[in-house]
Amino acid sequence: MKRVARRGRRPSPRFSVAAVLRNEGQRLPRLLASLAPFREAGGEIMILDTGSDDGTPRLAAEAGCRVEVEPVRFNGRLTAKDVTRIERAFGLTGAPGLLERGQRVFDLGAARNHVASLAKHDLVLQVDGSDVLEAFDVEYLDAAVQAGGHDVFKFETRRLHGERWFAEHRDYFADRRAARWYGRAHCFVKPMPAGTALRMTVIPPDRLRVTHHTDGTKTRDHQFAGVALDLLASPEAPDRRFLLGRELAMRGAYRPAIEAFLAVDRTGVPNSLRASTLSMAAVCQAALSPGDEDAVSDLLFKAMRRDPSRRDPLLHLARRRLAVSDFQGAVSFATAALTIPARVGLSESEENLRHGPHAILYWALFWLGRRDEARRHFEICVKQDPGNRAYREHAKLFA
Repeated sequence: MKRVARRGRRPSPRFSVAAVLRNEGQRLPRLLASLAPFREAGGEIMILDTGSDDGTPRLAAEAGCRVEVEPVRFNGRLTAKDVTRIERAFGLTGAPGLLERGQRVFDLGAARNHVASLAKHDLVLQVDGSDVLEAFDVEYLDAAVQAGGHDVFKFETRRLHGERWFAEHRDYFADRRAARWYGRAHCFVKPMPAGTALRMTVIPPDRLRVTHHTDGTKTRDHQFAGVALDLLASPEAPDRRFLLGRELAMRGAYRPAIEAFLAVDRTGVPNSLRASTLSMAAVCQAALSPGDEDAVSDLLFKAMRRDPSRRDPLLHLARRRLAVSDFQGAVSFATAALTIPARVGLSESEENLRHGPHAILYWALFWLGRRDEARRHFEICVKQDPGNRAYREHAKLFA
């Protein structure tokens, strides 16, 4: 009898997936569903729970994840001394509601390092409880890990903030032997030992792409305190100061936010970060002094010069011209933005990379009487965002 060779069983993935979770019971099933191909291939999912009271550890264990619970280790409280130091260092004295003695602080970087140390494999993909993996080619990623030669795999992420999506690259897929996490509230990887260079590559978005759905119901007061404490520990770190400005802006503290952003705009800081901080400073300036057009425009022009590969400053300028019915100015800035290739960088509004410039152009061109040109841009908008209510309403303009 002729014997038929049996196909060998494919080995399980040679990387782990890890997550630091707290009260993610409602969102965890969605994350785990997107990880199903990985679990079915025998992949390891390592969960560190830091104090849930909604059954998150049980749900994770029932789904086949390895679970460790540490409700105390990474949590702390803000002292009165901490509050005083932060307020004095960043000009926040007399700004009520930003910081309170006894406020929770959480060391997310230390928690990420710990969960990575518990994983079976050295290469660890870290995800958040509010994440969904839209593209997850396990075989491709496993082959990339097996090939070696890289310490960090960057990948594209879509982040939902409020009602807007932002596109950015994450460095959440790293080799724990070469990279460690730092930062209490917002984490980055840094080389280990210090002073060495990390070998990085970017994973194509059709192989690994994540959406992060920010949960607006969760209290995130610890993030501001954590960023401030990180900056006190590393006062020259531009990324920490950028994050401080962003946290202040989100809380309506526009003047200290502008000061934080402007402090990042200095020689030696990557131009992409300088441009982002200047754009955000312009948004804060507009909120603080709505009528000071010169100050806002000056910041946006500086941002444009710092990093000419970003559309964001030009589209800010275009929208501001549109708001005062300067339709030709809006057309000029939006047209210039379209000459810049759409790319995912530090963080960019997804709208800017897709239909945003065309939305400005169809509206401005319509009121300039250039209806045929306006129609072409309108059709692009409808094609890229067919569910947009404004586009459905404006369709009557082109009937």
